Amino acid sequence: MPSDHPSEDLTLHRFGRSGQSAPTLLLMHGLADSGRCWPDAVRRWKKAYRVLAWDARGHGESERFTKGELAAGVGETMYADAVDLLETLAAEGISRPILVGHSMGGGTAAAVGWHRPDLVTALVLEDPALGARDDYAKGSVPKEQAKERVAGDQDIRHKPKRALKRQKREAPSWPSSEYAPWLDAKLETDTRMLAEPVITVATPRLKVASKISVPTLVVTGARAEVVRGEYFTALRDLENPCLSFEVVKKAGHCVRRDRADGFHAVVDPWLEAQFRL
Repeated sequence: MPSDHPSEDLTLHRFGRSGQSAPTLLLMHGLADSGRCWPDAVRRWKKAYRVLAWDARGHGESERFTKGELAAGVGETMYADAVDLLETLAAEGISRPILVGHSMGGGTAAAVGWHRPDLVTALVLEDPALGARDDYAKGSVPKEQAKERVAGDQDIRHKPKRALKRQKREAPSWPSSEYAPWLDAKLETDTRMLAEPVITVATPRLKVASKISVPTLVVTGARAEVVRGEYFTALRDLENPCLSFEVVKKAGHCVRRDRADGFHAVVDPWLEAQFRL
């Protein structure tokens, strides 16, 4: 049953350094991934950082969504979970980590960077789903995407070996360590959540980006779908001084998997600068 402290419902994977003085990264995965879907990044970061990776609600080993939490909004519930987790970590002496969020997780991290900047040092947003599209905010939410998500989930569960083989064929540049956790996470995802039309916070995405008040690196790929084209230009045009941008060549939505070396070439020096390592 859900507890009064949402962080108690969540599984947190811990890697790397320990001790209160260790600089900390909190990794926030995308939709239908899990905290174990960062093996290559963890390998690179664990010597320099304490690396924490959550299973967001409805993912991995964490609690499923209740009807009330779904009604409150997937994105809003995950934001509340993140705040509670960060406050719990601070009480343990692990304060103000850098949040590294991919897609949906990037949207959760961005919401924290807006509403609770006191809880974080900085953000890295990998092709983030920052919030609702403008047409969603006007009440026109297409449900076809939700149907496609559910259908894709059912296809993977029906023939997981075929799905894994297809993923390796379609994403040949991924580090080999990434494929098995990708499949495991798909099989662990809460299907009821996938059926929700909106899985981000309900606030329009450009408003979320304009309100972030901590140093934030937005990393996208030249072939990415979430942040590109006119939307990417609009993000730059916000002229929020907290935001900086990098585009990794030949990468798609999963930048760190598609072009791991390119991703870390821009992200790792930036992390070091934020922590002054």
